[in-house]
Amino acid sequence: MAFSKQEALSLIQKAKEENRLGHAYLLCGSSQEEIGVFSEELASLILECSLLHLSEHPDFHHVEPESKARKILTDQMRQLEEALHLKAQASSYKVAVIHDADRMVPAAANAFLKTLEEPPDKTILLLVTLLPETILATIRSRCLLIALHERDHSPESEVEKKVKSIMHDFFKEDAPKDATAAFQYTRAFQELLSTARAEALEAAQEEFQAEKKQYSKTTDGSWEEAREDHFKAIAEAAALESRSLLLAGVANYFGASLRELYQQKNSEIYQKAASLLHALEIVEALRYSLEQGVQEALALETGFLELIRIFHADHLQRSGSEMDAV
Repeated sequence: MAFSKQEALSLIQKAKEENRLGHAYLLCGSSQEEIGVFSEELASLILECSLLHLSEHPDFHHVEPESKARKILTDQMRQLEEALHLKAQASSYKVAVIHDADRMVPAAANAFLKTLEEPPDKTILLLVTLLPETILATIRSRCLLIALHERDHSPESEVEKKVKSIMHDFFKEDAPKDATAAFQYTRAFQELLSTARAEALEAAQEEFQAEKKQYSKTTDGSWEEAREDHFKAIAEAAALESRSLLLAGVANYFGASLRELYQQKNSEIYQKAASLLHALEIVEALRYSLEQGVQEALALETGFLELIRIFHADHLQRSGSEMDAV
């Protein structure tokens, strides 16, 4: 159930008055700015301080992506955990806001999970995200969800914008729909994947170097090779997650086109709808093939070639129908 901001604040106020605040809340909505301000308003309410002076409050803590790849690293979560185990200085509670909680690297998420499982006394954790479904299920299950009402126009992420741009270029009405177009489409998609892989590897290398710096003086160094392999595996897992999100963007494009189509009333609706439904089936089949370990480049080329073929056939059929009408 979604709430207005005022409804959510009232619920938290009442829970505080009745001494039944949860130890962790997952805050989500459709606007990064709105949900960020909301988290600070909640923290201000719990700590009983003005919003203007919240950042200076000794019992207020916050974490946000700081690395070059905009990831929350393990060291950040460990430092937060240490701070939260100290006694509150000026309030009955300690409050921590984790901005962009979906940007935690896997090791950071696992480190934070321990804090959720054994939360320090009188500590309230506020996780802020626009993508709650991408957060570890074990973390989500330990938080109370507060979703704000969606705005009429939800902001698009950079990845969504890029996928949408690619889809528009290759599937607009007058775009070429042949094998050459399919291969160009595949290359454009692979470029997005390459960028995602590079960002994931950079984040993993950054965390590995931070860990190496921390432990190099306290160990004999025999762990280094194993940990390096560990972080490479983390980077690959993050890249696979990015691939899944990119394919979800492709499916969302066809799904949005289908919803828009059903709002129209003309003789072409059923023919176009059949093509869009077929496209969604192909994307789902492509996703399944990749999850089964099929060679990525081959699977993408085959899937995108099939998508282009569907819309090429649809275009020819509608063009023939128009000629018959003339």
